[in-house]
Amino acid sequence: MTQPLFDFDLKRVSRTHYITGKAAINFPHPGSITGGWHFLSYFDRDSGVAKVSLAGIHYPDTTDFFGGAGVIDVTDKLAMRGWSEDGKRLFMADHYRAAADMVMKWVLSDSKHCNVEVADWFPSSETKQRLFEILNSGRPKLLDPDKLQKMEAWLSSQ
Repeated sequence: MTQPLFDFDLKRVSRTHYITGKAAINFPHPGSITGGWHFLSYFDRDSGVAKVSLAGIHYPDTTDFFGGAGVIDVTDKLAMRGWSEDGKRLFMADHYRAAADMVMKWVLSDSKHCNVEVADWFPSSETKQRLFEILNSGRPKLLDPDKLQKMEAWLSSQ
């Protein structure tokens, strides 16, 4: 049986199993010029369905690569949008960490195509640089030479 790609509620969200991937990329973080375009595709309050990917469940656990960088408490931000989970704290990757998680998921896979759209999602040189900084922080921990070469080739193509 294959692993589902999403959870449809927030019950398993924690600091360890934070929301990442496209649900996090599309979450509107205040003051951010990246992401936040398709929030309702992932958090449909009317139906009560949240379509979220969780680190360490649907995505690899990238803590060894990136530590806690970019994992933020969004309990209050989600509550303002009508989402809560019985008083527990809810965590999500910021746009940079979510994109880094997506890149690392691809690097660790056998897929040939990475679906992170750097030019669209990170339009300024400053936002691209911030993404590359988090990705570069994980490179020394990528011990498989083939995976490291895959990441380096992708980074140089950006």
